[in-house]
Amino acid sequence: MNKVLLITLEPIGNRMAGPAIRCFELGKQVARHMPATVYSPYKIDNIPHALAGDCQFVSGGSKKSMLTLAAQHDILIIQANVLKQYPQLTKLQKFLVVDLYDPFLFNIHIQYANQPPAIASASFRLMHKLLEKHMLAADFTICASERQRDYWLGRFCAMGRINPALHNFDPSLRKLIDVVPFGLPETAPHVNVHASGVGPRAMFAKIKKEDPIILWAGGIWDWLDPLTVIKAMALLNKKFPNIRLVFMGKKSPNPQVDVMSMVKQAENLADELGLLDENVFFSQDWISYQERSNFLLEANIGISAHFDLPETRFSFRTRLLDYFWANLPIITTKGDEMADLIEAKGAGFALDYQDVNAWADCLAQLLSEPDLQQHCRLAAKTLAESFTWDRVSRPLLNYCENPYHLPDYIPVTMPNLIERANSVYHRGGKELIFAKAKQMIKEIMPG
Repeated sequence: MNKVLLITLEPIGNRMAGPAIRCFELGKQVARHMPATVYSPYKIDNIPHALAGDCQFVSGGSKKSMLTLAAQHDILIIQANVLKQYPQLTKLQKFLVVDLYDPFLFNIHIQYANQPPAIASASFRLMHKLLEKHMLAADFTICASERQRDYWLGRFCAMGRINPALHNFDPSLRKLIDVVPFGLPETAPHVNVHASGVGPRAMFAKIKKEDPIILWAGGIWDWLDPLTVIKAMALLNKKFPNIRLVFMGKKSPNPQVDVMSMVKQAENLADELGLLDENVFFSQDWISYQERSNFLLEANIGISAHFDLPETRFSFRTRLLDYFWANLPIITTKGDEMADLIEAKGAGFALDYQDVNAWADCLAQLLSEPDLQQHCRLAAKTLAESFTWDRVSRPLLNYCENPYHLPDYIPVTMPNLIERANSVYHRGGKELIFAKAKQMIKEIMPG
């Protein structure tokens, strides 16, 4: 039976961001079928067995001890930044799975928008090369949606990884990359009485029992658009003076990730409009993984807003899945695959980018029509059933049960072609040389 090691560079424990949650939950699913361990370089909190399942958790230690741990496993599942810290993993000759659920290169342009051009360019080139290293080393890759898979197939093709040998190995290319969306627990959310708080009403005394709560779950990143929603709240304030917008977290639980500039922009805007700590509230700390259900269950509507960016088109907003889980009506911005799904299934509404009036009108409609809310809740519940971790993880489990190495990758470069031409020359024959030359030219200039 194969032994599997999942590696993340994010903190695992009480407070986790999306990459850590994904590694944590996929580890639990793999552990149902074979020995599985999750590793993080950060100290891991004590995880109750009821939450951890049969998965083992290891943290900290030196790079050498981590590599020793990896050498004791047959399959390594890593996120697409791990080889930066542990490049030696590729030398262990293990089966290597790379998780590409976050097309993060699009985010770098936004994060470095205010940096000097030389720094922004250097950072992008560094991350581009790092991502390429992961993609070329992988025996199997996973992503979060079919639209993401199209994007990654394009990258693989541009890199020359989709070559005749790989096509012959698997014409569908599902053995190269398959879809493993972010998932949800199989059980419904419940109030966590052991958490440090009991939800937004306990955290913010201003929010009363009868006040409708609009919930922004997850972080406030620079590529997201809380500003449009806050402006809509100002328009709604007269008709719904007790409406409350709650942001669940300002700073990532990863100490390496700084508070982003959008946090300050959002707070300043709420303050300028007279809404801060009256109608708009920001949790100072990241809400814990277990405690998030308390916030979801007290909310009336779940929201997510973003800008018209390439990041949006290929994103997979994990906070929207939590809204499915809690059966919340959803309002989001159009442009990504999840927004299309929400509208198609009737779980909510996908609005135009930065349309303040549309946000105000949609919120007012949902708050005023209980039947519409109920319709959206039932649709969200149906969607939740299709995204449980046991269902979405199946392609990954199939690989772990029958792992394989992909055909070797041979980069098509001019030095490489010259070396192969010399080899043909020494085997003799002018006609053979010309035939092979034409074949090699076709490899880089088909047609």
